[in-house]
Amino acid sequence: MGARDLRDARSCAERGVNGVMKAVRGWPLATLVLLMAAAVLLYRPLVQGAGSSHSYIFNAAWVLQFDEALRHGAFPPRWLPNAFNGMGAPSFYYYPPLAFYVAAAVRGVLGAGADHAHIIAWTAYVLTAASGLTMFAWLRGKAGDAWALAGALAYVFAPYHQIDYFVRGSLGETAAYAVIPFVMLALERTAATWRWIPGLAFGYAALITAHLVIAMLVSIGVISIFAGYLVLQAPAEKRLAVMARGAAGGLLGLTMAASYLGPAVLMDSWASLKWMWGDPAYDAYNWALLRPDLWPFRPFSEAMAWLGWGTGALGLAAILAVVGKAAPERRKDVVLWGAIVLAGLILYALPWVWRGPTGLLLGKAQFAYRLLLGMEFAAVTAVVLAASAGRWLRLLVLVALCLIPLKHGYDMNAEDIAMNLVGRGDHNGTISEQISKRYTPQEHLPAGVDITSPRFADLATMSGFADLPQAAPLDPGAKVVKSGTMPDGTVIVILDAPRPTWVVLRRFYFPTWRAYRVRDGQDPVLPTQAHGRERLLAFQAEAGAHTYRIRVERSALEKVCDAVSVLAILTGLALLCLSLMERLKKIRKAAI
Repeated sequence: MGARDLRDARSCAERGVNGVMKAVRGWPLATLVLLMAAAVLLYRPLVQGAGSSHSYIFNAAWVLQFDEALRHGAFPPRWLPNAFNGMGAPSFYYYPPLAFYVAAAVRGVLGAGADHAHIIAWTAYVLTAASGLTMFAWLRGKAGDAWALAGALAYVFAPYHQIDYFVRGSLGETAAYAVIPFVMLALERTAATWRWIPGLAFGYAALITAHLVIAMLVSIGVISIFAGYLVLQAPAEKRLAVMARGAAGGLLGLTMAASYLGPAVLMDSWASLKWMWGDPAYDAYNWALLRPDLWPFRPFSEAMAWLGWGTGALGLAAILAVVGKAAPERRKDVVLWGAIVLAGLILYALPWVWRGPTGLLLGKAQFAYRLLLGMEFAAVTAVVLAASAGRWLRLLVLVALCLIPLKHGYDMNAEDIAMNLVGRGDHNGTISEQISKRYTPQEHLPAGVDITSPRFADLATMSGFADLPQAAPLDPGAKVVKSGTMPDGTVIVILDAPRPTWVVLRRFYFPTWRAYRVRDGQDPVLPTQAHGRERLLAFQAEAGAHTYRIRVERSALEKVCDAVSVLAILTGLALLCLSLMERLKKIRKAAI
């Protein structure tokens, strides 16, 4: 090796060391600041427990039940045996689980005695702090540490980000806030090298399992536009490779999420999910900015509209700020992210996109304002890039104007936010009782159930079913000797029947229930079906004195989807190992 080669190697090593030192200086400060910022934002909930919100009761019931299911060996948890006052519900066949895995980890740290209000609050803290850290990682390579930290703080305190937790109580969307910046970073890096394919895959899978609707909206309104931009930015001869790497990461992420995605999409006809879109108040068309005559839930819908117009204005402000002397490359990036914000605003504004052919997918969003999540991410990115380009004086005036509608929309939620901060959400006995009965949304009732039945008079506590025995044979000559429920939700029935008979359980029917007659050797499987207007679980017992075991098991579809996810995750880990090994080789070579 010649002297010049030695100098080049030494220079490369020094650049590597300097880069590491710069990262070390940047990350500790950013981590400390963002952890403190999240603590300031959520100080009261962390001390007193999460306050009231639109989803507080459901969050409390789900946090407790998800953790219980994990502790009793259900993995992944899908059926919640204690929901609806012990009637059961398939909530996590359909509801994204990522935030509740985080909640289970939080409960493990806080201890078994932690109550649901503090688990919810600390889960929100972890996710909120994580959103700041991922935003910092996304911005620092583009704008430098100082501007990246400013952008991360703006992202943490963004209006809809706060409303999402304090007012709506959506832990799933709060988790999506944390994942989106990482997905964009991984997508950008994947365009440059195959080594980031596993990072993109894991990030996209996390986004899907954080919130499926947000994943859909962000994929359409942000990821697709950014991916197209990255392809067009690449040299012509490399565009196919860029497309292939991005597609590989996305497809691998989809297969990683198959364990959740498959049942959520392919088993939706087994529950009453149609109620999620049947009410006009949950039709995204009626939330469009250009149809104020249809807006439901006023003044909340008005507040969301102000946030929509204000966030869109931020994207436009960033574009206007870089017109003129900004560097061409920086100007191009600002225009891209400003345009993404405006594209989101257009989708939010136009009613017709939420119906017809495009509505087959977009209509599942329920609320058009959910676009705000991706819009806020893009707006913060655009503004930070414009500011770091040296146009911050012009930008300061433009952003100040944008803050007027944003503040107005936020202030319209001030009363709900104040109510959240007053104290924990169990502020009356009714709420505490509903949580104790594990109140669950009615769309998780069995498909075809008739809620006009008198037994559904009180959906919150299901008190109409309290008088039912745990097991009731239809044959009056049959006798239930004993019945009971195991901690994992398995029902045990000892029955003495003179002839075959159907036995109705005080459980809601779901096709994954399996009934067995217990005997030496392999237990035979017995038929099950839904019974009556209430769609209760019934199984066919045999003549004689027998013990029966009835439990929820994974369907063939679930097993296939779980296997696909495991294989995809192993593939991602293998690619990650290869990537790290290659990276390590380059570092060693540079140090020689």
